[in-house]
Amino acid sequence: MGIPRQWLVVLLAAIAGCAAAQAQQDDSALSIEKLTWAGIKMTDGSTTVFIDAIGTDIWDGNAPGGLVPVEADTPRTYALITHVHNDHFDVDTLKGVLGERGYVICHESVATYVASRGLRVIPVASWTPVRRGGFLFTPVPAADGFGAEQVSWVVSWGGRRYLHAGDTLWHGKFDLIGAQYGPFDTVFLPINGARVQTDPMQETPAVLTPAQAVDAAVLLRGARVVPIHYGGHAPPGYLEVPHPLEDFLESARQRNVAVVQLAPGDWLRD
Repeated sequence: MGIPRQWLVVLLAAIAGCAAAQAQQDDSALSIEKLTWAGIKMTDGSTTVFIDAIGTDIWDGNAPGGLVPVEADTPRTYALITHVHNDHFDVDTLKGVLGERGYVICHESVATYVASRGLRVIPVASWTPVRRGGFLFTPVPAADGFGAEQVSWVVSWGGRRYLHAGDTLWHGKFDLIGAQYGPFDTVFLPINGARVQTDPMQETPAVLTPAQAVDAAVLLRGARVVPIHYGGHAPPGYLEVPHPLEDFLESARQRNVAVVQLAPGDWLRD
């Protein structure tokens, strides 16, 4: 006996609905581009989020891995900054990419300064989530090597969770952050253990060393790590450890920590 016509219409409509839902689900992926230095770009097709995006050539033609254009073509655009040093906060680039409608989301301690540079600002207190465009952003503690105000950003999207740690040095709250927000799908951690010219030159690094970054990843409960903030060795003023990436990869291998190595301009699809 054949299927009654009215049932067939309902069945075909249901199949079409399932196909449309599947197509929508397939389109609802998050794409993450590794930008220059410590920067990343996250987009789901309708919202673009930049973290520590630098589009100005502050390296005089020697940007580590090359200078990646900072661009957005979505209806909503936001920029997060971990702190206001010029290799993490690029005023001109942010003005260009945010235009008249985009916002910088930053910790409340630097909001007045960021606004004074002509940018629209959403200030956020530590541990306080703010939701914009399908993303949830939460600033959590970090430690700056020179006493500046600095945070790391927890970013939640579509049931996934990420952490971007700017250029933090080692601090005692990685385990707390991991317990509160982990496990993370991906953590973006600085690895170059840099020392910056002082008189006398300090021996304590101002940024996570390769081994410390692996320790941090373990405490954060990161399923995988993307190394950032390395390749900028410029003696005598800026000294990173001799082989940051190689040392990091070896330490991660010994600790059984999964690594996704991205060159500037490479994409990670989630």
